[in-house]
Amino acid sequence: MAVIPSTSLAQAGFASKLPGKNPATAAAQTASHQAKTPGAPSYTYTLLSFPGTLSTFAEGMNLGATTSKIEIVGGAGEGGFLARVSGKKTVSETYKAVNYPHGPGPGFVNAVNDSGQIVGEYNNYDSGYELSGGKFTSIAVPFAGALSTFPYGINNSGEIVGGWWDSNKNEHSFTLIGGTYTSFDCPGASGSAAFGINSAGDIVGQYGDASGASYGFLLSGGTCTSFNFPGAVITVPYAINDSGNIVGLYCTTTQCISDTIGAQGFLLSQGVFTTIAIPGEAFTYAAGINNNGMVVGVYGDAAGLVVSFLAKP
Repeated sequence: MAVIPSTSLAQAGFASKLPGKNPATAAAQTASHQAKTPGAPSYTYTLLSFPGTLSTFAEGMNLGATTSKIEIVGGAGEGGFLARVSGKKTVSETYKAVNYPHGPGPGFVNAVNDSGQIVGEYNNYDSGYELSGGKFTSIAVPFAGALSTFPYGINNSGEIVGGWWDSNKNEHSFTLIGGTYTSFDCPGASGSAAFGINSAGDIVGQYGDASGASYGFLLSGGTCTSFNFPGAVITVPYAINDSGNIVGLYCTTTQCISDTIGAQGFLLSQGVFTTIAIPGEAFTYAAGINNNGMVVGVYGDAAGLVVSFLAKP
């Protein structure tokens, strides 16, 4: 793993504004000691299906830092959903549709925190919103030339991360903290997207450089650390929990980047990569992880449908 100095962030005055401005957490300190371990961790899987739809896309779950409840969000059909999961031996789910009421669809729900605050997208996935205390609020970056705003993650302090398109449809990362929007890219990046944020303000996402190479990144303590699953041509970290465990997907071929066939999920824990994959399926990715190590994700089956799962260690 390459550790990239955050000089440009500090020079731009961003370091003091970004979540994770505190000293780097253990996740960052162990990030340079990666190894690949064969096989997948032992999980018990529960399949998730929004009623009346053929495909269900789970995109995130709450951390469970301040509550024992398990809430999962995502999209099904042309709308978003919130699922409440209960039970230990026998798991049951209760689904609720969540859609932005002040603009057109289709839409999606990307993330939820322990307080039930939600961020998602509407208007053909080009516009963002927050749902808090039963009130919907539009999220739109104020940067010059911005075309679209995509809020991807929210932590228990209500800090929001995501991506936005500039006038050339190049995506850049942003944070929304205390009502203030801040744009950032890791040093050397030509574009980026921030997908997840934990309680400490550590942020994970993906960036690309001018050569076309792609990297996962962890922003912690004001420092961007890049990483890739060993042998992968692309690594996309989607979420990070309060222990610094990171989940996402990786591809080992360029064809996989275009059609997702062969994509595999991963867990990065204590500097060690482990593959998360549903055997025999077209692709798997891990979209979220809570503080108990439960993972939510999706896989593509032989019929071309997308199936969501909750994996309990």
